[in-house]
Amino acid sequence: MARVFQTEFEPVFLPGETATVITASEVRKVECVAVGALPEYSHDFGALTAAAWDTDQEDTNLEMASDELSQLRMRVVDDMKVRFNNLAPTRQWRTSKTDFYLRQFPQTSGEDFLKEFLFKASEFFVLGDDTPRFDFYSPVTLTTARILFSGFRFKVKTVPNVTSKMTIWVSGWPSGAAR
Repeated sequence: MARVFQTEFEPVFLPGETATVITASEVRKVECVAVGALPEYSHDFGALTAAAWDTDQEDTNLEMASDELSQLRMRVVDDMKVRFNNLAPTRQWRTSKTDFYLRQFPQTSGEDFLKEFLFKASEFFVLGDDTPRFDFYSPVTLTTARILFSGFRFKVKTVPNVTSKMTIWVSGWPSGAAR
C-alpha cells in the first residue's frame, strides 16, 4: 500500500483498500472503487501586488464529485511563496507559531534534492466539493501566479462498518477539532 509523501508518487490507495477520510466537517470511512491519473493542470491565480499576502484564493476546478477523492501535488511556476490554506484551526502547514509555504519550483540542474522535497511536501487531498484555498506572496509585482497540479483521482464508496487501514487528512488536522 502506498503512503503519502513518498518519492515515487503513487496512488495512496487502490481498489478494494479502505481509509478513514477526515475533513474539517466530517469523518468518513471509504473503500476505493477505482483510481485514475490526473496528469497535469495549470492554474493562473492572477496578478500579485508586491510585498503583500493575497489570501484565501480558491480553485474550484480542483473540486471533485461527492463520491470522489483526489490526491494532488503541485509545482509553483512563478517566483512566489504559496501557502496551502486549510482554514484555522485545521491548517496543516503550520506550527504553533508560524505558517509554512512552498517556494518556486527549482528550474536549474543540481537542485534535485530540493525539487524532490518540494514535490513531496506539496501533497494534499480534496474530497468532494471541499474547495482548496491558497495564499500567495511575492516580493515584486507579478502579472501571473501559476501553479501546476498533478495527481490521482479515486472513486470511493462509504463503508461505515469497516476497519480502515489508513487515515487521510483532507482539510482537518489532529490539532483541530477532536477526531
